[in-house]
Amino acid sequence: MKNILVAINFEKNAERLLNKAEEFARTYNSKIWILHVTEPDPDDFLGLEAGPQFAQDRRVEKRKKEGVLVQELVQNLKAKNLDVEGLLIEGPTAKTIKKKVRELDVDLLVVGHQKRNFFYQMFVGNIEQDLVEDLKVPVVLVPLN
Repeated sequence: MKNILVAINFEKNAERLLNKAEEFARTYNSKIWILHVTEPDPDDFLGLEAGPQFAQDRRVEKRKKEGVLVQELVQNLKAKNLDVEGLLIEGPTAKTIKKKVRELDVDLLVVGHQKRNFFYQMFVGNIEQDLVEDLKVPVVLVPLN
């Protein structure tokens, strides 16, 4: 097991996911990849602008904070003598994770799992289930509730 990908979403849950990845990385002498997928910018649609300036500014600030978070998490693990790199990529979450699993030759995926109600799953979907069904690598679901 050479590469472990940890897909993080929120700062409060990242530590829990990274602790689990650290266990595997130490056992198998693996590299940890920290991935945060951020929402894509709405591109111009038929010549329309991507929204008011304040909304664009808010997205830029959010992306900066997310980038800082990923780098802090990377530095924290490097301080523990682990081989780790961070990625901040914009795009659809499940599709981006699947792409990175293939590109980085990932052997293990660590993601968080939250219990969702029926209506949420019906309208938004279940990313964890999508990943488990489509990927050909082991997926560790870490409970977040």
